[in-house]
Amino acid sequence: MQNKLIPYSLIFILIIPLFGLNFLIGLLGNILLLIVLVPLLILILGVLGINSFKSNISSCENCGTTFIGNNGNCPYCDFKSVKNIQKDDDLSSDASNKTIEVKAEEIN
Repeated sequence: MQNKLIPYSLIFILIIPLFGLNFLIGLLGNILLLIVLVPLLILILGVLGINSFKSNISSCENCGTTFIGNNGNCPYCDFKSVKNIQKDDDLSSDASNKTIEVKAEEIN
């Protein structure tokens, strides 16, 4: 009985700390990854959110107010922006109706 106790105790002393150390290293590695990757993920989501918010901000050319949305009309002064006016132009109309006549003059 005494002879079998020594090998079993040696196995117990060598095997248990090996698995415990492996578990501890794995746990510390996962905690370190969480400490590094979670703030990085939050930073990336914040940058994407700010860029999305910036793309929806418009400024009125008439009164200068800043508003959210790209509808083209100012919600305060109801000014129709130049971008929106160009979109409303009818491009299917006859080109001769929109021709500008120019008078040529000779310069001596």
